[in-house]
Formats: sequence, C-alpha cells, structure tokens
Amino acid sequence: MHDSVYEVASDDPRLAKLLRASLTKLATGPEGPLREMAEGVLSGHLDLRRAAMSDAYGDALGSAFGRFWSHYEQLDQQERDELVRRTEDQLDALLDGPRPS
Repeated sequence: MHDSVYEVASDDPRLAKLLRASLTKLATGPEGPLREMAEGVLSGHLDLRRAAMSDAYGDALGSAFGRFWSHYEQLDQQERDELVRRTEDQLDALLDGPRPS
C-alpha cells in the first residue's frame, strides 16, 4: 500500500485499516476509474491524496459521493439515524473485530 495512505490516516492504525478496507472494496468492484485508483494505491504505485485530487479520479469520486448524498437526502430522520447506527456497528466490527457474545 502506498505510504500516502498512512499520511492521510495521520498514522492512526484504525483509520489506515479503514482506508485499506475501503480501497480493497473498490479494487474488487466493477471496472472503472475508482477500481483503477484503488488498485494503484494498494499496489504502492499511486499516491492516494494526489489521485483523489486528480482529474483522472477526482470526477469519479465526486460522482460517487453525489450519488450517496442524493440517497441520503431522501432519507427521513429515523432512516438516517438507523444508517448511522449500522455504519458505526460495522466500523467497530471492522476496526476492533467481532464483539464477544
């Protein structure tokens, strides 16, 4: 993985783990600029910060965020709260491992 990921994560191992998981998900997704970017960062050939700000990948990132934001704005407050709760649970499981039962 490119060193820039650790710089973006401010050397926080939990954030670096989250970034790696996100990039891995993108790298196994459909063909396109986001997959290409993720593969480049994970292989160490591409600086994450520069890629995100580049014309080659910035538009694709902005478009993906725009789709998310459009969906989010259509949710009512209860649905937003549930989305946040589920996301926090998934993030905790990813970063800390499964909780004991």
